[in-house]
Amino acid sequence: MTTIDLAISRTAARYVRATARPVDRYFTRNKLRCDPVTRALAELGPFGHVLDIGCGRGQLAIFLLEAGLARRAFGVDWDAEKVALANRAASGLAATFETADVAAAAFPPADTVLLVDVLHYFAIDKQDALLARAATCVRPGGRLIVREASSACGARSIFTLAVERISQALRFNVGERIVLRDVRRELVPPLEARGLPCTFAPCWQGTPFSNLIVIATRPPAANDLEA
Repeated sequence: MTTIDLAISRTAARYVRATARPVDRYFTRNKLRCDPVTRALAELGPFGHVLDIGCGRGQLAIFLLEAGLARRAFGVDWDAEKVALANRAASGLAATFETADVAAAAFPPADTVLLVDVLHYFAIDKQDALLARAATCVRPGGRLIVREASSACGARSIFTLAVERISQALRFNVGERIVLRDVRRELVPPLEARGLPCTFAPCWQGTPFSNLIVIATRPPAANDLEA
């Protein structure tokens, strides 16, 4: 078993201890094991202090701590029940999760800002505002990591949109609406215009979804370069 597999197992065990609800136990375990974003993030560490915007149950931030890839994590989500579960699961770790509307909440600066599967739950103007606010939180030399479903991937995009609408109708995921955008053409340019050069790649391995991962890096401060 790899180091990452062990960290996933330890994280899943935390949710077994934190809740008696099978749906939460099953979701967190299988989300970590099956979602390509888990291993994609593991390959990008270390992360320093992490800000997880729209953290949900907190499993990604807790996984990064369990894997030794992050020093501290702070997460924000508007689902109070999920946030409470995240705090129980994070017992003993350097992690705190708070309930707040990410469209209006104040965020602390961080070495790494995660915005994973969040933007498409808002209208375009709110997506742009949230993306800009997330970018301002990135410390010099840090990164904003965005994982979003793209509208420009043909059948994958159609399937993703259908699944998201079903999930919202069932109240499994709660959002204002579902709006997919062309990640490469609509999300990358605003970040680069703010001085955060971007790389992006598919993050859908083994799934039928249209997810892409964007890594936007803020250059180090001048004194860091001189050192």
